[in-house]
Amino acid sequence: MDKTQKKAILPATLAALLGNSIFGFSFMFSRMALESASPYVMLMYRFCLAFLCINGVALWARAKKKEGWMRFQIPWKKSTPLFVLGLVQPVCYFLCESWGISLTNATVSGVIIALIPIAALAGGAVFLKERPGWKRLCFSLLCILGVIVMTLQQSASGDVKVLGIVLLVGAVVSGAAYNMMSRGISKQFSALERTYVMMLTGAIVFSVLAAAENRENFSLLLAPLQNGTFMLSMVYLSLFSSILAFLCLNFAATVLPVSKTTAFCNITTVLSVFAGAVFLGDAVTPVSVLAALVIIFGVFGVQKT
Repeated sequence: MDKTQKKAILPATLAALLGNSIFGFSFMFSRMALESASPYVMLMYRFCLAFLCINGVALWARAKKKEGWMRFQIPWKKSTPLFVLGLVQPVCYFLCESWGISLTNATVSGVIIALIPIAALAGGAVFLKERPGWKRLCFSLLCILGVIVMTLQQSASGDVKVLGIVLLVGAVVSGAAYNMMSRGISKQFSALERTYVMMLTGAIVFSVLAAAENRENFSLLLAPLQNGTFMLSMVYLSLFSSILAFLCLNFAATVLPVSKTTAFCNITTVLSVFAGAVFLGDAVTPVSVLAALVIIFGVFGVQKT
């Protein structure tokens, strides 16, 4: 590792932390938005607005001839890996997660989604030859244990269907594959280029799905725009939880091994639980607080090993 790469480790670590911290609050804003729109309509507005805004960033980066992670000079004839990345994340991940959650309950879905870091760690070892030491593996497992304990503290009701579990496993595979693919193509495409095509792919696919869902009554596509809470949620989900968060994660994937970037996924659970407690009145138990401390300790341990 040269001096330039070593200097990038701290910014990349902070970027991974920031990106996953933003995701921690996205669940709260998604819950607010879903009171006024179906999941497809919500995702359509989220990624269409994100794509519209990231075009401004891309034009600025190109005009300024930015280099490094903000370079924007996509060779469209060779962009197939970018669109595959976009289909994996956000398309496949969000489809599997949203339908999986609807066919299970919060406890089951939370426990299964918590396996993304371990799946990514295993995938990184097999496909990217990034073999973590036993200490990093132990700290990663400690994080997962904390997330599972915290998830089990949440009250949940509803039937658990086999299809829901299969879809959630698909979300885990998609989440892990995204982290590996983003790192794998980071030498070809900058973080901005990767994020740009992810927003483009999401905008196209979710617009088609939303239109198909409401083909008999297109007025339902415009109805959420009359709700101020929905619009506020879209600002956060588009600008912060889509553009900024994925820019951070794609930049982090350029510098850090998969095992370190995905460890921060566990911070998302901590912040989502406490955001729900502070802003939505959800209950938090002492065990949840202890589990949060375990998660933070585990993430710190992964970064130090």
